Amino acid sequence: MVQLTLVTPSWLPLAMAVGLLVLLGFLFWSMHRNLNRIDFDEESTPESPQSPSA
Repeated sequence: MVQLTLVTPSWLPLAMAVGLLVLLGFLFWSMHRNLNRIDFDEESTPESPQSPSA
């Protein structure tokens, strides 16, 4: 029987964390550009009735 042992280099978790941060940064940058194109029409909402103060 052949035993398969995987040796994880000590720098692999750091490389994975850096890769995820780069991916998140790219996604943020991409969404930031697209969110600037959206026009949000904010309608003025009527004021909610205030509760009577005792």
